[in-house]
Amino acid sequence: MSDPDAQMLAQWADARRWLNKADEDIRAADLMLLADPPLVDQAAFHCQQAAEKIIKGLLVAAAVSAPRIHDIERLAESAASLYPAFRLLMDEFAQTTAWNAATRYPDLGMSLGATGSDVAEILSQLRFFRQAAGALDPTPP
Repeated sequence: MSDPDAQMLAQWADARRWLNKADEDIRAADLMLLADPPLVDQAAFHCQQAAEKIIKGLLVAAAVSAPRIHDIERLAESAASLYPAFRLLMDEFAQTTAWNAATRYPDLGMSLGATGSDVAEILSQLRFFRQAAGALDPTPP
């Protein structure tokens, strides 16, 4: 197996910045669910943000510019051909697109439509996704 080329290493350096930000969102969501009472809306927002950043990190790793959108379904469509093994998992995060607006803009009249258990389940899947995405990084830890 050959060493990763300089371009791939540069792409992954950029991708790691996205993945590190996703780690912060995952940590924030964890802390918010531990609050008493849990801050479910805020945790849901950070779940959406983590999903977005992991997918954008994967796109950047594949030399695709990260689009400035928050629609997880559209991001997943962009990444699916590059990472087909992640397609079903990314599709699971599509529901979090609505969480982005529902948790930030009370004047839209949107309901989160999720419980603390729903958010915790997505958070668990995000941890798995983040680990799997990071495992693709050709740079040793």
